[in-house]
Amino acid sequence: MSTPAFELRKRGHAMEGRAADADRVHLERLRRGVPEPLWEIDLHGFSAADARVDLREALLEAWQEGVRCGLIIHGRGHGSEAGAVLREGLAEWITAPPVGAKVLAFTPARPKDGGDGATYVLLRRNR
Repeated sequence: MSTPAFELRKRGHAMEGRAADADRVHLERLRRGVPEPLWEIDLHGFSAADARVDLREALLEAWQEGVRCGLIIHGRGHGSEAGAVLREGLAEWITAPPVGAKVLAFTPARPKDGGDGATYVLLRRNR
């Protein structure tokens, strides 16, 4: 499965995107927190390199288990001298091979789930 192109755009301080072959409805629903995230990964305190590796493993594992929606907690960069390194790297990490082929859409979380310090991700069905 090749990695599809993504349509990306800035939303607040964070990025959102959807695979070019995904229906816009997926992104619209995800913005509302639908479906509910069934897994989460907290990347606070990780270096960018470690966060990328752990995120990749978590996304691939969730996809293999058939879990469609997750929450990535990356923070806003307030405790980092370099700023929001994890949040800013996230779009690239989510859309790059081999993970990008498994992702339909991603968007900043609703305030109850962390706002722009967290991101919802919707994975393709594992067929």
